[in-house]
Amino acid sequence: MSDQNTKDRILAAASRVFCEKGFKATTVRDICAEADANVAAINYHFGDKRKLYYQVLQLWMDQSMKHSTMLEESVQALPPEEKLRLYVRNELYPLCTYDDPEKTKKRQIRLLLEEYVSEDCDPELFKCHDTIEEKVLFPMVRDLLAPLDDPKILEQACMAASGVIVHHFLMIIHYPEGEINSEEQLEFMIDFYTTFILGSLKAIKEKYNEK
Repeated sequence: MSDQNTKDRILAAASRVFCEKGFKATTVRDICAEADANVAAINYHFGDKRKLYYQVLQLWMDQSMKHSTMLEESVQALPPEEKLRLYVRNELYPLCTYDDPEKTKKRQIRLLLEEYVSEDCDPELFKCHDTIEEKVLFPMVRDLLAPLDDPKILEQACMAASGVIVHHFLMIIHYPEGEINSEEQLEFMIDFYTTFILGSLKAIKEKYNEK
């Protein structure tokens, strides 16, 4: 078996074990048993458990962001309101459990959020999401607030628009009622958050344009 096959097998096994147990509770031997590999193979391909974990997190980020790449390409010709709706859909989709009965995505989100707030977090891991906010969210909010162009207000408005979705991510960690368990509920949440953000941006525009 080739080195690449062994590396891929270890990465897939580590993804399953880390997702189930988390970083601290997972041992290298757990991963070896799941991957049918030895410790030397893990050290050779990844260095240590922490570096392997980082590769797993990167894999999860790549999977969750694959729709975002298409989003960036597809929204360019749409009016700002429709761009916002697609942005919200893209952000909420990872919370859907109706096509994920074992709630794998939810466990992955929990671990990604834990990594995001850790003191030694590598910002490169989340750079792809920052890029989507820079290329999709910021121009969209700027268009919705035009002619208001105060950089501080634009930055704060983007943080607020993104923040309501982040709060929903945080909520589902401990409250299952926040999970999106049907397509109908997904459509409701998309409509609700789109309406909420549009209303908030309208109020901001009206208030700060007066000054």
